[in-house]
Amino acid sequence: MQHASAVEQVSVLVRSMDRATLGRTLDSIAAQTWPSVEIVVAAACGHAHRPLPDHHRGRPLRLVRAEADGVLPRPVAANLCLGAACGEWLNFLDDDDEFLPGHLETLLRAPRASGERVVYSRTRVVDPAGATIGHCGFAGFHAQLYYQSRSTPAGTLFHRSLLDEGARFDEQFDLIEDHDFFVNLATRTAFRFVDEVTGIWHAHAGESGAGFGHNYTPERLEPYYAKLREKWKDAFADWTGRPEALLFLGQHALRSGDGERAIDHLERALRLAPNDINALNLCGMANYKTGRLERAEALFLNASRMLPSHAGIAENLAMVRAARKAARK
Repeated sequence: MQHASAVEQVSVLVRSMDRATLGRTLDSIAAQTWPSVEIVVAAACGHAHRPLPDHHRGRPLRLVRAEADGVLPRPVAANLCLGAACGEWLNFLDDDDEFLPGHLETLLRAPRASGERVVYSRTRVVDPAGATIGHCGFAGFHAQLYYQSRSTPAGTLFHRSLLDEGARFDEQFDLIEDHDFFVNLATRTAFRFVDEVTGIWHAHAGESGAGFGHNYTPERLEPYYAKLREKWKDAFADWTGRPEALLFLGQHALRSGDGERAIDHLERALRLAPNDINALNLCGMANYKTGRLERAEALFLNASRMLPSHAGIAENLAMVRAARKAARK
């Protein structure tokens, strides 16, 4: 079981538009309990960015500027940060967001039994007044990246070896560039989820279009999602063919009222994992909702034999038997 060594340096990467909140962001980095941290700030607003000192509250800091003046698109600023970073581990933080003090240590101390090179946590989402309105970050599997990212950039730590393999931001993605980068990383490594809140996302701030309120513009995002899905179609085809992904997709289709699509996913999941209790139950429900009562009863019966004391499965079996009885009258 792997853990990071306390001597491993972390590079925290800030794409800065020189907002008034930059000081708060830098303070949250300096307050980290992890001992070895460097701060790399990319002057995303251009050469007009204010000068910064070589250290911020005891942490080494480097302000990097592009050769040409002008505002940098987010993926270009991200790659500028990556090219300047020296750390063994790296973590982005926007100039209007914050780490909680234990963020880096929490992720770096997490066990990585399978050698995961991406570790992520939950992020608290706040409104302009600072009130909590939700959280981002959840456990899951790579196929979910087809629909959404499982974490925020601030909540995600990744290992330098991924850069050595060539992982970079695709500068063709003016929007959802972080999501595309996470898919890139997912083609190279498993992810490790840590179920703790370690950061704060001021989601109404900024201009990414992927936040909340005025910072959410779905009509601008959709062309980039289509582009992302086309770019990574082979990876998504691989990931969506795995049992856990088929269960997820089947459940999603079932909730959306698409019974035929749900059955397709769930029957495929059962062929791969015939004794999976969730697959049996979900596939039984999909068959029930599409009128395939005999198949539904057989699936619920198998599930009930595996978990005879499960009340929900017993209720489903009784429900489909009642429906079959009514149909025979």
